[in-house]
Amino acid sequence: MINKILLNNYINNASDILSLSSNKDFNKLLSKIDLKEEIYVNSHLIHKKNISYLEQFIFNLDMYISFLKSVLTISDQEIRCITDLTIYQHNSILFNKKYYYDDKEYYINGFKKMLMLKYLDNYNELSRYIKFNKMNYNELINKLNKMNNKAHFYFENINKNLPYYLNIIDYLENTSNM
Repeated sequence: MINKILLNNYINNASDILSLSSNKDFNKLLSKIDLKEEIYVNSHLIHKKNISYLEQFIFNLDMYISFLKSVLTISDQEIRCITDLTIYQHNSILFNKKYYYDDKEYYINGFKKMLMLKYLDNYNELSRYIKFNKMNYNELINKLNKMNNKAHFYFENINKNLPYYLNIIDYLENTSNM
């Protein structure tokens, strides 16, 4: 079902989404979607009155990936990694059942919040053990853009190996070239 949606030429990041579809966590995420549910569309971009909830989710995910690519100057591989690390929590914007596709500000604010909440989850956990500055959105984006292939560390699931991430974040925060 997802492959059929990804073949539409209005999905800009189909290959990125397709790469996620082999992930069991992504498939669990998709299992939350009622395949029979439809979303009413009032848009000049879509020429039909209803889309499936799955299409809505894919549209929202596509916009999230486009958002990341517009604000981050890191590799596509790193953006794919950050996408995979940030879509499983604080993702209500992805599961929105109202069609706001024409309202870019609505999505930009939601995507910033989604990214920041994942970062803040890790910050709150790590700051219990090491001291480092809490970044706002702009500071975080600037930091990530300087990190080449290390940006994803700020979004990793740190609870699986806390000592490792304590060392990594301490190193990243205290090296002068970052």
